[in-house]
Amino acid sequence: MNQPGALDLLERRRIGRTHMVVTAVSLGGAGLGGIFGPVGDADGIGAVEKAFELGINYLDTSPKYGEAERRMGMALRGVPRDRYFISSKVGTHPDRPLDYSADAARWTVENSLRVLGVDYLDLCHIHEPEPHHMDQALGPGGALEALVELRAQGVIRAIGVGVQNHDVHRRMLATGVSDVQMMVNDYTLMRQYIDDIVPLARDRAVGLVNGAALAMGLLSGRDPDTVGTPKWTPPAASVAGAKRVHAWCKERGVPVLALALQFAVRQRAFDCTLIGSANAQEVEGCWRAAQMELPESVWTELPALLDEVREPEAMDILAGR
Repeated sequence: MNQPGALDLLERRRIGRTHMVVTAVSLGGAGLGGIFGPVGDADGIGAVEKAFELGINYLDTSPKYGEAERRMGMALRGVPRDRYFISSKVGTHPDRPLDYSADAARWTVENSLRVLGVDYLDLCHIHEPEPHHMDQALGPGGALEALVELRAQGVIRAIGVGVQNHDVHRRMLATGVSDVQMMVNDYTLMRQYIDDIVPLARDRAVGLVNGAALAMGLLSGRDPDTVGTPKWTPPAASVAGAKRVHAWCKERGVPVLALALQFAVRQRAFDCTLIGSANAQEVEGCWRAAQMELPESVWTELPALLDEVREPEAMDILAGR
């Protein structure tokens, strides 16, 4: 674990070998798109505007994130294109779900450009493929083939994958064409499972982005028992671990959000950590929490808590079984 010290949330970090030099904390689109609960247009647009006001320069989104692309597009109207970097994803568009073909990838990118109101994406990820999807995604006529062509044309500038499964990460890294990999819910106060992927990415100069650093909302400060939607319920073990983290923080007078964010951002293996805020108030709340000074004793005592709440290594996720 990295030692405590002042955090510069606007520190610019290059993502791997790409052209993207982004703020250490950047904005993900799941929350403002309504994935974690109902969000109106004004709130979603406000989240992007607040991020820009604070100095954040990177936005990540996906067609899967409800209204995220449309709301980001509305917020980006009139914003100079050289002021921000933006990424989206293929493979999970609601109209082409789990379609990892080249045709679907081209169609999805074209649609994302139109909805976002931009003429290129800085980064495009293959989104949430299961191991068995990778045969299509990486094979002839697959999504990767299309993304390589689009990168050569300048329609996208970099290629990546966004997924939790580590077998998928390894297969994508082995292609030699990946520029960025987004790890999901793998580096939080309850899970630190990155040691097998980090050296592989580093050896290839592939950037790493930390997604779901708040454990899909369980470490956002909300009561863990209230986290979830009709479409998704967090595992009981994760809820139990989060409740223990909440209790530990309460005993020490430390906001869960502050500890969770600072723990994530201090991990220098990642070039960027995303926050999934749904509105301007949440963006600003994360910003303040990430800069809050925490007692040195918290960091001294934290390893014991991590050992206590760390979820068992899920081999089906990490090994692809």
